[in-house]
Amino acid sequence: SHSFDQALCKDENVIMTEPFLNAAHDILPFLDSLGSTAFSPIKSDISGNIKKLRAWHEKDPENTHTLEKLLQKEIDADTTTASGSATDALLWLKRALSFICAFMREVMKGYTPSTAASTAYGETLCSFHNFFVRQIFNVAMKVCPSRERFLSLLNPDNIEDSLLLAQMEIYTADLTKAIHVLNKFYSDNQLDQ
Repeated sequence: SHSFDQALCKDENVIMTEPFLNAAHDILPFLDSLGSTAFSPIKSDISGNIKKLRAWHEKDPENTHTLEKLLQKEIDADTTTASGSATDALLWLKRALSFICAFMREVMKGYTPSTAASTAYGETLCSFHNFFVRQIFNVAMKVCPSRERFLSLLNPDNIEDSLLLAQMEIYTADLTKAIHVLNKFYSDNQLDQ
């Protein structure tokens, strides 16, 4: 299993490309634990953006070993807004990860997955989606499993809920740090338009 902590290069405040993409890929089974095919578009979107970023990275791994260097190549080439750009793929990936992070924080506060998803969606993705996509999310949020079922799906080893929630807290903290680094880079370079 990969973690976002492994992707953070703390002394340089940058994110290593390969470890970050591996950690993001490890989130895909988490979406399955929400138990609804309504979340399959989110899973597909995350997976597609990871594939795009891997493809860009594999073209020049030596000079794109951090996400910042990968995006800097596009900034220098003035291709950040080109169709299929790494900049756009990472923008949508970080938005999806922000949703997952906000969702997990709400679950850790004790809310049901349905309520947590609704709150997280309103805080993160809703403003970027059109009416049609918002309706799909509304349906997906209504068919989330109960809190007990959700926690059991996340917990195949059957550890105590308090330990599971502690692991979620560490994971969410690491993901939050990575998102913060990415948000700062996007903001500093005016890429989140």
